[in-house]
Amino acid sequence: MLDILKSNKIFKYIYFILPISFILIPTTNGCMSGVSKYNVVEVDCRKNSVIEKVPNTPGIITRTSFCNDYMFEKNALSLAIKLFVKEYADYFEIKEEDVWNSLSGLEIEVSVIPKTVHAAYDVNGKFLKGDVPVNGLALSKHHIWVEAKTSQIWSSSLVHELVHIIIWRKNKVHGDPDHEGKEFSGWSKDHTSFIKEMNNILLEMDI
Repeated sequence: MLDILKSNKIFKYIYFILPISFILIPTTNGCMSGVSKYNVVEVDCRKNSVIEKVPNTPGIITRTSFCNDYMFEKNALSLAIKLFVKEYADYFEIKEEDVWNSLSGLEIEVSVIPKTVHAAYDVNGKFLKGDVPVNGLALSKHHIWVEAKTSQIWSSSLVHELVHIIIWRKNKVHGDPDHEGKEFSGWSKDHTSFIKEMNNILLEMDI
């Protein structure tokens, strides 16, 4: 995932990758199969809009990366986010309203076209170099990118990216790019465990 840090007046760019959960740090310091008609839909900008408002959310929108691409069906995405908010609030013993506020106005960009980055942190905080496939990015505290890997939302990095956004908006300057590593604060083993449990819930509900 891409977290943008401001450290010593230099912006650091950091990307997150699934399923091994990495985070890219560039030198600036810092398969689509079985597409479901319900959870993932094809979009052609010549026929319909590539930008959709996510129903029953505080200003969250979703869009594709390209004119001819795939995105999460807006009602399925709405339900996934609603479940996320409820479960996150229960898990971390905070108000659902506070979770919604942390996601307000978020832009969720989706594509079936994968990305590759040149360096990353894994979920344990280990720094890796090389061409690493990216399944999710937090481009800013207002914008995430998620690869639609299958017909189901649970198999994407959506939940992971939403956690980074909540941490980023709380920390103000970063979303804890090294996850359980020691360099940045915010992410704990509880967040890692929550993501696994949340994705299982979405899996059981066929989302």
